[in-house]
Amino acid sequence: MPTRRLHRIAAAGLSIATLVGGLAAPARAQLLSPSAPTEDANGHQSSAKVTQDLSTSGADPGNGANDVADSYQPKGIEYGEFLIFPKVELNETYNSNVYATPSDVKGDFITTIQPQIDLRSRFAEHELDFSFLAKEQVFATYTLNNTLDLSATVNGRYDITREAQATYYGQVFSGHEDRGSPDDAHGREPTPTTGSINQFEVKDQLGRVTIGGGVALNRYEFGNVDTTVGTTVDNSDRNRWELSSHQRVSYELFPGYAAVADISENTHVFDVSSDRNGFNRNSSGYAAQTGVAVDVSQLVRGDFLVGYFAQDYRDSRLRSPSGVSASAVFNWTPSKLTLIVPALQRSSSDTTIDGAGALVETLGSLTVRHELQRNIILTGYTSVAYDQYSGYSAQNATTYTARARLIYAFTPELYAGGELSYVDKVSRTLSVGYQQTTAMLKLGLQY
Repeated sequence: MPTRRLHRIAAAGLSIATLVGGLAAPARAQLLSPSAPTEDANGHQSSAKVTQDLSTSGADPGNGANDVADSYQPKGIEYGEFLIFPKVELNETYNSNVYATPSDVKGDFITTIQPQIDLRSRFAEHELDFSFLAKEQVFATYTLNNTLDLSATVNGRYDITREAQATYYGQVFSGHEDRGSPDDAHGREPTPTTGSINQFEVKDQLGRVTIGGGVALNRYEFGNVDTTVGTTVDNSDRNRWELSSHQRVSYELFPGYAAVADISENTHVFDVSSDRNGFNRNSSGYAAQTGVAVDVSQLVRGDFLVGYFAQDYRDSRLRSPSGVSASAVFNWTPSKLTLIVPALQRSSSDTTIDGAGALVETLGSLTVRHELQRNIILTGYTSVAYDQYSGYSAQNATTYTARARLIYAFTPELYAGGELSYVDKVSRTLSVGYQQTTAMLKLGLQY
């Protein structure tokens, strides 16, 4: 088996582990993130590019016009050793349940304008990319929900040797928490969020063995919000630092398959020693997983890992969650025009629900992307997520999500699209569940 293929298998596992680990970190805050690269989730260039949505919070499945064939990709503006990619999108959306409530449902039209500038390096080796994104939402009726979100991202790779690399991902952001978040304060305005993400990783290939590891230091802050009854919700008890690390080893078994072992550790430190309900939510934990990384030609690529996780809360009154952890993402390309991505994950994240230690989510999803023509892309996504609250089972909920999208590129500079989505959250606690349908039309310009 060529060393380059083994290297890709190890890289695939590292990128998926990083993605899955990052999903729990925002505690359901809907954070802005940079545009997905024009390659699949495992770092492979392919004719059928990966399209993923591993979140139930409403993130886009896919990246708009970047899903279309290379001949319809923007060419960019040359600037020394970089290419500049300016882009702006205009969306018009109808949301049937703006506040994500089970009753007294309110619908509204939302106009979204989203400018973005990407700088991508063209170095012979190494890589350094920047992304700047703004997103403004304007509601036709319920204008207190108007938001302006901003983010700046840097993504770099340093090639130590041909087989050894060091990478860095950093982001600062200012956003707002999704109304459907279980920790939503139900304020008159959405909860503002700010913070930063810093992730550093290294990996090296030594014959049939690839070793890697990394550290991350993330900061999350949540602003106060006023309620409809005149009180103010103090969200400072949610502000925290999250420090994590992971180590990973893979061994080539035979061509196309590698055995993988992954261990991660984390520490969560909140700014205050006692939250609004009198609990100390500082915690530390770990996860150990093993499984197989697969890279079978252009047909199947991905990871299947299973193991055990535990999170220990300092406050003895909070039940510390533990149990089976899993992370699996497969990119199946039955043809050059079709990509099928089944995914499964189980992980925990912090919550401020009274009496609950943590939120443990089990999420299964399926994404199908089909290239109807080189400039027409169809994407479908469906998922089922089961949320368990450690120590507070009454809040447990199951969320069903379905989404369909069409992107039509007129030229590399102009594209349009539409999307229809449906969310149904079911819980024994009636105030938690809701149904929501959204319909969106978009127009995009890029260069």
